[in-house]
Amino acid sequence: MFPMNELNQSRVSLVMHTAVAIAMGWASVLVASMSRTLFAAVIGIVVLCITGFAAQRVTKQKGIKWWAANGILIYLLFWFVSWTLFHNIAIA
Repeated sequence: MFPMNELNQSRVSLVMHTAVAIAMGWASVLVASMSRTLFAAVIGIVVLCITGFAAQRVTKQKGIKWWAANGILIYLLFWFVSWTLFHNIAIA
């Protein structure tokens, strides 16, 4: 296994958050079509927290500042973009 230096830890966290955000974007469209959009947003935030704890456990990093830079922002960006994309595809 590769040693987990700072750059590798950041990459692992970014890949985890990006993959989960894209999947959550698709799931948010499904949840929003079955119930309310607010419920889909709440589920997305809960999934963000779970993903953050998983990333911190895998990378052995602690702290909200590190997580904000290497997870929260990328998750929110990809989640909203993929939610919008999948919503527009579902309408068409």
